[in-house]
Amino acid sequence: MDSAVGDHISPLFYIFAGIALLCFLYNFRRAFAARIGRTETRSLRPWEVIRNALYFGLLQRKVSSRRFGYATIMHLCLAWGIIELLFATTVDFLATRGLFLDILPGKDTPWFAALNETGGLLLILGIVLALIRRHSGIKPEPLPQDALAGRGNLFGDTGVLLILLLLAVGGFLAESARLAIERPATAGASFVAYPLTYLLPSNIWRLLRPGLWWSHAVLALAFIALLPRTKLFHILTGIVNVALTNTSERGTLRPMNIADLMEDPDVDLESLVLGVGKVEDFTWKQLLDAEACTECARCSSVCPAYATGKPLSPMKTIQNIRHNLYARARDDRTAMVLIGELVSPEDLWSCTTCRACMEECPVLVDHITTIVDMRRFLVLSEGKPPEDAAASLEKTAQQGNPWGFPRENRLKWAKDAGLEVPLMADKQEADVLYWVGCAGAYDPRNQAIARAMVAIFQAAGVDYALLGTEESCTGDSARRIGEEYLYETLARQNIATLSKYRFNRIVTTCPHCYQTLGKDYRQLGPAWNVIHHSEYIQELISQGRLKMDGKVTGRVTYHDACYLGRHNGIYQSPREVIARTLSWEGKLVEMARNHKQSFCCGAGGGNMWYEVNQGERVNFNRFDQAGEVGADTIVTACAFCMIMLDDARKVRDKEERVQVKDIAELVVENLAPAEPGSGRPGEPTRGSTASNERS
Repeated sequence: MDSAVGDHISPLFYIFAGIALLCFLYNFRRAFAARIGRTETRSLRPWEVIRNALYFGLLQRKVSSRRFGYATIMHLCLAWGIIELLFATTVDFLATRGLFLDILPGKDTPWFAALNETGGLLLILGIVLALIRRHSGIKPEPLPQDALAGRGNLFGDTGVLLILLLLAVGGFLAESARLAIERPATAGASFVAYPLTYLLPSNIWRLLRPGLWWSHAVLALAFIALLPRTKLFHILTGIVNVALTNTSERGTLRPMNIADLMEDPDVDLESLVLGVGKVEDFTWKQLLDAEACTECARCSSVCPAYATGKPLSPMKTIQNIRHNLYARARDDRTAMVLIGELVSPEDLWSCTTCRACMEECPVLVDHITTIVDMRRFLVLSEGKPPEDAAASLEKTAQQGNPWGFPRENRLKWAKDAGLEVPLMADKQEADVLYWVGCAGAYDPRNQAIARAMVAIFQAAGVDYALLGTEESCTGDSARRIGEEYLYETLARQNIATLSKYRFNRIVTTCPHCYQTLGKDYRQLGPAWNVIHHSEYIQELISQGRLKMDGKVTGRVTYHDACYLGRHNGIYQSPREVIARTLSWEGKLVEMARNHKQSFCCGAGGGNMWYEVNQGERVNFNRFDQAGEVGADTIVTACAFCMIMLDDARKVRDKEERVQVKDIAELVVENLAPAEPGSGRPGEPTRGSTASNERS
C-alpha cells in the first residue's frame, strides 16, 4: 500500500506522527495500572518469554480451535492481516528514508507487493466476518455487543471494526492511485490495487492521490494514538501477558502460609486482610490478566456454570476487575465495590474450578486463582462461605472428613465386607500406599470402588498398605472453597503422617486427592510420586500382572473428570483400560464434549458440599449428554463424578437403563484368572520422587 506522496514524506507527516506518538504514550499509561497490584515472583526464563510471545502471541496458537471454527478463521484473518500490514508499513517507511535499501525489498518487488495485498485482503475478510458475527443470528449469546461505545472501550465493538475497514480500503485506494500514475512493470503483482486503477482515468487518480494518501495517513495516525483506549488494546497487553505467563503453573493456587502469619509478631492481626477484597489485593500479574482479556467470550461459552444458568460468566468477572482497576487508577471515587457490586458472591460460588475457561483462553488468563482468591476473602476475612459449605468445613475440621462421620470408621468399608487390609502402622513400609480418600471411606457408592481396588491389588500381587484411621481429608475442597487455614492444617497433619512411613508410590482413586497430594502439598515441602488408579491399573495390565477377559457389551462412554483431564493431562490411560474390558459386542463411544473439551460434573471447587440454586444442575446436563450418544454404561475415574452422575441417573429415572461405573469396578468384573509368577513389587525406599510428567 502507498506510503508517501511522490518520493518523499512531507515534514507535516512527521509533525502529525509525533503528536500521534505522544497521544499513544499518554493513553498507554493505563497499561501500567496493574502496578497497584501486589508483588509476585515469576519463575520465567528468557527463552520461555520469547517462546510464549511467539507461540501464543504472534502465532495465535490458542486462537485455533475446532470448537470455535468461525471465530478462529475470523481472528486469524484479523491478526495476520494486521501483522503483515504493520510489517509492510515499516519496510515502506524505512525504504522511503533510504535505510537498509540493500536488504529491503522495493515496494514494487513482486513477492512483497503480493504479500501486502494478501495482508490487506485478510484484514478486510476478518472485519467482514466479525461484523457478520456481531450483527447476525450466529453471534454467541455470551459475546458482548456495544456497537459504538460502552464497557470502557472507545468506539465500542463495531466502531473499531469500521475504522479498521476504512483503513484497509483507504490503503488499497491510495496504492491504486500510485500504480495508476507510476505504472511500474510489476504492477500486476498488486492483484487488488492494480485492477482498481482501471476504474478511473489516470488524470483523475493523479488528482485524488494526495487526498487519498493524507486521509489514509491521518486516520492511521489517529487510530494509533487512540489504540490504548479501544478494545484492540488487547493486541499489546495480550502479547505481554502471554509472554510473562508461566504455563506450567497456570491454575496453581498460591500458598498463604496463614499459620506463619498468625505467629509473626510483626503482623497486625487486627488489620490483616486475607484473600482479595479489592483490586489492590490482586497480584500485578492477575491485574495484567484482566487488562489482556480480549472479550472473546470463549471462557463463558464453555463454562458449565454459565451453560446451566448459574450467575457466573468468567469473561464478565475478568472484565469487571479491569473496569474496577481503571477506575481506581483514575482515582474515581464513584467506582463500585469489587465484591458485592461488580462481582457477586453467587458468581464466585458458581465456579467449579473445572479449568474449561482457562483451556480456551487465547491470552492465558488464569481465572481459577482469581476467583479462589476472592473466595478466600469471603471465607477468611468476611466469614461468609455458603451455609452448606460452612457445615462441611466444620465437619472436616472436627472429624477429618466433610461428611462428619467418625474418624474411627474410616475402615468400616473394609470390615463390613470382611476384608482384611494391610495397614502402614503394622507394615511400616510398602511398595504402594493406597490413599482411600474420604469418599472411598464413607460414601457407599465409592466404598465399592475401594473394595474393587483391594481386589486389584490382590490379583496383581501388589505390596500395598493403607493408612486407615490415620488418613484424613487432603483439604482439596476446603482450599478451593477458600478456607486456606483449614487446608494448611490438614495438609501438615497428613504430611507428618506420611513422613513416618516408607513407600514408593501413592495410588489414589480420587483426582482431587491426586491433585492435592501430588501438586499442592509440594508447596509445603514433600514431593511424593503420586499416581492415579487409572494409570496404575493400565500399568498393571501392560505388565501382564492383570489379565483381562473382556465381557462388556453395549455402548460405553467415558466421562473425563476435570481434575484428571484438564488439570493433569490424563486422558488415554482410562480409555485404554476400558478398551481391555470390552467384548466384541461392546463399543466405546465419545460424548460430544470429551478430552480437553469435557463438561464438568458440577462437584469441583467445593461445589460438592453446597448448591447454587439457580438454573439447571450441572450433573444433570452432563448425564443427558451421555444419553445423547445412547450410552448404556457411563464410566468415570473420579469419586465426585461418580456421586454426581449416579445421582443424576436416579433423578432421571434411568437406574434400569444406564449403569455408572468406575474403571476399577469394570476391571474387577472382567478379570481373568491370574497366571503364577506375575511379578514382584519393587523394594520400598524412604523419601520422595518427582511425580510423573503430564502431556
